Amino acid sequence: MNKKYPINTLIKKLSTDDCGAHILYVFSDIDKYIENATKFIYEGITQGDIVLFNDSEELNKTIVEQLKSLGLTKDQLNNLKLIEMNKFYLGRRTFDAFKVSQALRNVVQPYMEQGYSVRTWGQVPFINENVTIEQLRLYECNCDDYIGERKMISVCTYDGFNTPALVQNELLKTHTHFMTDDDYLISPFYHKKHHQSLTTGELYRIQKLEQQKQYLEERNNDLLSENKSVKLKNEVIKQNEAKLCTIINELPLPIIIRNESTILFYNEVAKKQFQINSENIFELRNLIPFFEKFSLIEAAEKQIQEHQFSHINGEKKFYLVKSISLLFDRQEAFLHSFIDITQEKDNENLIIRSEKMNIAGELAASIAHELRNPLAAIKGFFHILKTSDEEKELYFNVIEDELSRIEQISSELLTLAKPHSEDRKVHNIIQLVNEVILLLTSQANMKSVEINLLTKKDEIFIKCEAAKIKQVFINMIKNAIDAMENPGNISLVVNEMSDNIQIEIIDEGSGIPEEVISKIGEPFYTTKEKGTGIGLMVCYQIIESHGGNIQVESKVGNGTKFTITFPTLTKKVTTSNEKKANVVPS
Repeated sequence: MNKKYPINTLIKKLSTDDCGAHILYVFSDIDKYIENATKFIYEGITQGDIVLFNDSEELNKTIVEQLKSLGLTKDQLNNLKLIEMNKFYLGRRTFDAFKVSQALRNVVQPYMEQGYSVRTWGQVPFINENVTIEQLRLYECNCDDYIGERKMISVCTYDGFNTPALVQNELLKTHTHFMTDDDYLISPFYHKKHHQSLTTGELYRIQKLEQQKQYLEERNNDLLSENKSVKLKNEVIKQNEAKLCTIINELPLPIIIRNESTILFYNEVAKKQFQINSENIFELRNLIPFFEKFSLIEAAEKQIQEHQFSHINGEKKFYLVKSISLLFDRQEAFLHSFIDITQEKDNENLIIRSEKMNIAGELAASIAHELRNPLAAIKGFFHILKTSDEEKELYFNVIEDELSRIEQISSELLTLAKPHSEDRKVHNIIQLVNEVILLLTSQANMKSVEINLLTKKDEIFIKCEAAKIKQVFINMIKNAIDAMENPGNISLVVNEMSDNIQIEIIDEGSGIPEEVISKIGEPFYTTKEKGTGIGLMVCYQIIESHGGNIQVESKVGNGTKFTITFPTLTKKVTTSNEKKANVVPS
């Protein structure tokens, strides 16, 4: 018991010769409250005083056990008089200042008359709708007068968590001293004038305080109710999160829940595949690039992402990542589920490689076939030249023609293979068509073919590479001229539709058989005697790279119509990954 207690220090400094001590003790730590009460009672009993202790039944028992542990005998404990506070202060469910004051006198007076020195300790149950500030003030004033007359030491205690500051301020006016769990001081507001009857203004002030007290009590009850509701909701959320985590742990997919900077949860599959542990959870180099990329993309694109992860062991894997936003552990978070598509990617690459090999094989066979024919002719005529004395000019002409054919095949193959630069600008398609017509007019005149441009507008703009588009029209109009064995017309009809621009190239040739139409655009397939089939293939490639397509309609004996479609200038131009446009025979 060598520890210093504020109550003990205070009592030693008090001079009770004149007016005693009426101490207001506002506590916040129940353990320190018990220590101070125990010391107060112990000092009183060892001095032969009668001690009245007024608190809850449970705390009364605790105090008795504490005193026994300090060595007080049964006879000494007879000087301790225990009172249950609710029965004493609220015997009739209402706090009546006069009756409670009289009850205190009735308990104390007999011991005083027997010559005992009496000290009291009582906790006032203020938090009760039946205890008003006015009644409390009257009670404390009566007590203060009685304590002063009898030169007693009395401690009135209040729970600091339940006693508003405005009430504490009022109580300081009727107590000589103020004490907390750890310290004490003389009350700065104490004065006997506060014991006088209240003026009208003072009564009004007390009534205002009562209204504020009542409002605070109502708000406190509301907050308690809300707090209870929030606790229940949080408990439900925790239970649901626990169920969610249990379900996620049973799934065969890696799943991670995270906020912007921290991984909040991961299942066992994720732990194994991404090698997550508590030591490296903030240094996941294989996941950080995905998290950074995910934070930059638009919300609409976040749901499903394809991402390549480089694992710590150097292995690279592809995942399809499904992401959703949710609340987890009372904060906004993202849930990522990872589907391993590495095998599918490998299979896809194998298929692409196989297709490329097949295409390369077919292309090589076609090239070899196309080059073998002129080479065989050249070889044959060269052999004749060596063994014949006949006129050789005819042979030289044939050899020259076949060499030109080889040169044409090589040039068109180079055109098909060389990389294409992108230099697209806005051009007037009518002007480009007119320039091509002017270029081919002389060639058309030689076969008595007239080329006509039909359009309702002088200007229709598209975004394109002018040289390549002109190359398309040159190839296709020349094909139309070659297809016409008799004099006739080639019509170029240009129409601007709501969402595209169409150019129709219509000839009056012999038409194309249905079984041939499906092969148009394939390399080295041609119906012309000196054609290679590569020119039309290049046309398809150019138009598709501009976001357009080519369709063919033809009937034997009725001519052929090629329809080229471009996106309008306002429509986004994209590169098609599909094969050439659908070919529809008519």
